[in-house]
Amino acid sequence: MSPADAPVASLAVIEGGASLARRPIVAHAIDTLSWLSGAPGQFSELSEWLRDPYWNTPDEVGRARIDLWLRKRGLSSVSLSHLRSTLVAMPEEISEAARGLAGQLESAAEALAEGRASPREWSERFRAALEAMGWPGARVRGSGEQQTVVRFFELLDEFGQLALSVRSMSPQEAASWLAELAAHTSYRPADEDAIVTISPAFADPVVSYDGIWVAGLHADALPQPVQPDPFLPLAMQRLSGVPQSSPEGRLEEAHALMKAWRAATEELVLSVPARSGDLQLLPSPLLAPWMRHAGPLAREHKPLWLAARMYRSGHLESVEDPGVAWPVERSLPGGTRSLELQSLCAFRAYAELRLGSQEMDTPEPGVGFDVRGQFLHLALQKLWQRLLDSRGLAERSEAALGELIEQSVAEAAEQILAPRNRAANPPGKERLFARECRRSVRLIRQLCALERQRRPFRVLATEAEATLTLAGAQVPLRIDRLDELEDGSRAILDYKSGRRKPADWYSERPSHPQLLAYLALHRASASAMALVNITAREIRFDGLADSAQRLPKVRAVDAAGRAREEAWLVRTQEWVSNLERLARDFLAGRAALDPKPGACDYCHAIGICRISERALERLSEAAELSFEPTDV
Repeated sequence: MSPADAPVASLAVIEGGASLARRPIVAHAIDTLSWLSGAPGQFSELSEWLRDPYWNTPDEVGRARIDLWLRKRGLSSVSLSHLRSTLVAMPEEISEAARGLAGQLESAAEALAEGRASPREWSERFRAALEAMGWPGARVRGSGEQQTVVRFFELLDEFGQLALSVRSMSPQEAASWLAELAAHTSYRPADEDAIVTISPAFADPVVSYDGIWVAGLHADALPQPVQPDPFLPLAMQRLSGVPQSSPEGRLEEAHALMKAWRAATEELVLSVPARSGDLQLLPSPLLAPWMRHAGPLAREHKPLWLAARMYRSGHLESVEDPGVAWPVERSLPGGTRSLELQSLCAFRAYAELRLGSQEMDTPEPGVGFDVRGQFLHLALQKLWQRLLDSRGLAERSEAALGELIEQSVAEAAEQILAPRNRAANPPGKERLFARECRRSVRLIRQLCALERQRRPFRVLATEAEATLTLAGAQVPLRIDRLDELEDGSRAILDYKSGRRKPADWYSERPSHPQLLAYLALHRASASAMALVNITAREIRFDGLADSAQRLPKVRAVDAAGRAREEAWLVRTQEWVSNLERLARDFLAGRAALDPKPGACDYCHAIGICRISERALERLSEAAELSFEPTDV
């Protein structure tokens, strides 16, 4: 570790430097040359390139507006020619930024030129093209970043020297070769001092350190495997005493390494991973003397992982800092979305619905999940407006039902898919929408086959809008479907066309609170509630009822020693109480960082919530054996 009074530019560095291509400013230059050479790329790559700070013009606001506008076009892959033609068609409010970017691309493309050329010529053209693009930008650069820019220009000169072995290459070949050369070039700025130095290999530290942590000391790693040079005679290598050529040499090398580690620091920690995937690992036998000497320390004491020790959580004070209260006279934003997020993680609910931390749309090939859901909902709504009830479903033949389904899907497509097709109009979009229609017809047929197994019912409402009052606030609702059963009670159905999530109805933070909100509105008459999962993998009802005969394969509520009817009423009251608590917490601005298991897997706000700091306390459990050896 560095002395306390030394200037520190970063927390940790890799010994010998990291790949030059991984430096953000160099990665942007390589991406720029790749785009200019005509290589196609994914929209995510273009988006990141536009949002990089290494530009002169247009400004970051203009580039962000261009990025957002391109996202709405539904582009999944982009090329330079496509981008240049798209920039010309941008609306007036971002036309100035679009013209600036188009002008830069035009000038850079002229500087790069076309046809084949030698590496020396490409080196000069690359410089000119990057200059036309304004790279590395007008922002103030620190010493380390400026050194990186200089090193990249040196790399261009080194690339030019390939002219001695390569006569000519195309633009894409030249850009690809330069990217590969940068990827294989290790680099570290001269003034990049750090608290922690990370070495990827077992080696003699050479100098003294405040502390050394050696990880991965399992039986297959120390002594290291024998790896003789395949191009030299093995007998000559062993005769010359090359350590990696024989087991004896590797063993002697391992003993020397352990002595060097012990001599280079006063605090040495040796760590052995418990597993590698499903494979259980054993400690290196060379650790046995120290493990016996450590005694109970090796078995019971587990020093905190290095990052956790540096974090020093005990030196920080945790305080309750609620956000701004939501006015009770205003409806909850997002309707049941506010309850769903508050249940998943209160911080995410506050970040998304109060601070506007929205996930940016990502263009997807075909039809996006949100559009697919809207389309399927509308098609089912139109179908049941014609069928009306289970009798209308049962009386129709398969052929007649098929015609009715196709008609409903076609009308929904004209209302949902056709406007998007006219707006985006990318090549082949019509075929994708036609395939989506065929998929929806197939899924709705399977759903109707399942619906035929139900007892008599009548569809009272589809996509019905209503308002629920929770904790004094109004919650706008939109119920997918409300059925009246043969005894006059009601079943609440909520269509789901995405990935199925396991339902948890009995915890303090039950899943699918939007369905529970629908139930709370109709609790006086409802006897069943269910998610209707409509996916290519399965068509099923997933929920609870006061009786197992209400809906196909829907279980009865856990009675817990009560009569079924009483158990349903008691459980319903508990669900309503949970919803009231979630609504009160949201209204009060409570944004505790307490996610449910799995809630962080697909959360876009994870970059600002600092959840990783809480995880540091549990990282030490990943190692089965970590101990601080003393001299034996």
